[in-house]
Amino acid sequence: MLSLSALESFYWVSQLKSFNAAAEQLNVTQPTVSYRIRELETQLGVSLFHRQKRQLLLTSEGEALKGYAEAMIGIARDIESNIRTRNTRLPTLRVGVMDSFAVACLPALLDELDRRFAGSRIAATVDTSHNLAKDLSEGLLDVAVVSTPPAHENVALELLGRQSVSWIASPKLFPGMDEVSDDALLSQRIFSTPAPSNLHSLTTNALRGNSNLGLRLNVCNSLGAILNLVEAGTGISILPPRLLQEQLRRGSLTVLKTRTRLPMQEVFVATNKGAVVRALSQVIAMIRKVSVDVGFCS
Repeated sequence: MLSLSALESFYWVSQLKSFNAAAEQLNVTQPTVSYRIRELETQLGVSLFHRQKRQLLLTSEGEALKGYAEAMIGIARDIESNIRTRNTRLPTLRVGVMDSFAVACLPALLDELDRRFAGSRIAATVDTSHNLAKDLSEGLLDVAVVSTPPAHENVALELLGRQSVSWIASPKLFPGMDEVSDDALLSQRIFSTPAPSNLHSLTTNALRGNSNLGLRLNVCNSLGAILNLVEAGTGISILPPRLLQEQLRRGSLTVLKTRTRLPMQEVFVATNKGAVVRALSQVIAMIRKVSVDVGFCS
């Protein structure tokens, strides 16, 4: 009978292209991972990896095994989630969220997780969707909320909803202007998170072909700082109006009407296909509940 721990070791070596990195992910020693792979190869009578120019690559047999390993780990995850439901204690749960979700939903989500998994350590990371998807692919996170992330073959995406975005500014910047042209937008400082973030892509795509964009674009890692700068009238930005209900109500910010409508942004709950995390389905259900409760997605 093939060992699940051996298959799990094989999966992570195949994903991370490193025995050492797989050992760190599984919290075991590198010799343990090497032993498990050797035993697996002996049982199957094939070689699963070969080295080429200092790279660790899968053999054709390894490629064939990868899908089976992923499926078996998925079954183990289902068993953990659906059978051991009475055990409310988790090891450290590593949750990643994009900054807009953090602003609107993270306090409520952490409260929900603390109540459900009392005594467990909940580690939250706030970052761009690109960085969160990369961390998830490398096994550094257990679950993440991301928007239009780059594709990773070992990351599964479940649609959480869609979110509208608009050009946002202080009302004092464009007084009496019904529709704001691209030239008028480019007359202001434009704030964005750094590339390759989703906000950066939205901004550059919206004003593609305008040579002055490079002169007016300012990057900032903090969505909160961008919001404060825009509210102060220092510049403009593309932001989800859902996050700005209080500012829009009191009139310190306004949604600009522009010639080109910005596309809706898809928001996903993302998980690593090979991660076995007890009660992960319950964590995803909590994320969905909090999103609905605060009206995060349209």
